[in-house]
Amino acid sequence: MRSFKFIVVALLLSSVSYAEQSVYTSSDFVDPESMAKKNSRDILILKQQISQLKEKIEGLNTIIQGQNSEIAALKQKSNNNFETILNQLSQRVAALESRPQQVVSQAAPTTKSVVASKESSVTASKSTTEKRKKREDSFKGVSSKQLFKKSVLNFTKSRLTKAEAGFKELMKRGYKKASSNFYLGEIAYRRGRYKEAISHYQQSATLNENANYMDKLLLHTAKSLKKIGKSGEAKVFFKAVVDSYPNSATAREAKRYLK
Repeated sequence: MRSFKFIVVALLLSSVSYAEQSVYTSSDFVDPESMAKKNSRDILILKQQISQLKEKIEGLNTIIQGQNSEIAALKQKSNNNFETILNQLSQRVAALESRPQQVVSQAAPTTKSVVASKESSVTASKSTTEKRKKREDSFKGVSSKQLFKKSVLNFTKSRLTKAEAGFKELMKRGYKKASSNFYLGEIAYRRGRYKEAISHYQQSATLNENANYMDKLLLHTAKSLKKIGKSGEAKVFFKAVVDSYPNSATAREAKRYLK
C-alpha cells in the first residue's frame, strides 16, 4: 500500500512538472533584447516623422509671413492712393468753387422787359417755394430710415426729382450724409451738372473713403472732369480706379479712357 501511494504521488509530481514546462514554450518566449531593439527603431522613426512635420510647419509659417507682408504692402498702397485721390479731389473742388462765374453781357433791356422779367421771376420763385414747401410737408412723419429707402428706390426708378428732394431732406437731418452726398452727385451727374457732381462726390469720399460705391464715385468723378475739359486730371482718377479695383467692371470701363 505504501509503495502504491508513492507511485501515485510520483506520477502527480511528474504531470505537474510537465504542465509547467508546457506553459513556457519556445514559441511564446520574448527576448528582451529584441524588444528593446524594436522599440528603439520605432522611436527613431517617430522622431524622424516629428522632425519632418516641424520642417513643414516652419515652411508654412514662412509662406504665411510672406503673404502677410504682401497684404500689408497692398493695403498701405491702397490707403496712399485714396489719400492722394481725396487731396486731388478736394483741390479740384476748391478751384471750381473759387472761380468767378463768367457773365455774358447782353444789350440793355427795356423797362418793359425788366418789369416782365421781374414778374416772371417772382412767379417762378413763388411756384418753386410752394413746391418745396409741399415736398417738405410730405416728409413729415416719415422716419429717416424710411425716407432713405424711398429715395434710393426713386433713384433706381429714375424718378430723379423726388430722389433729389429726399436726399436733400436727409442731408438736413444729418442722416447717412456720405451716401446721400453720393446719390446727389449721381443725380447731378445724370443731369449733366458735372461741377456739382464733383462737389458732392468729394464730400461723400471725405465722409467715408471705404464705401462700397467708391469705385463708381471715382469713375464718375473722372468722367465729370473729362466732360468739363480737365482730361489731365481725369486721367489720374481713371488710373486710380484701375489700380485700386483691378478686377471690377468700373476698372474695365476706366481702361478704355486710358488708351
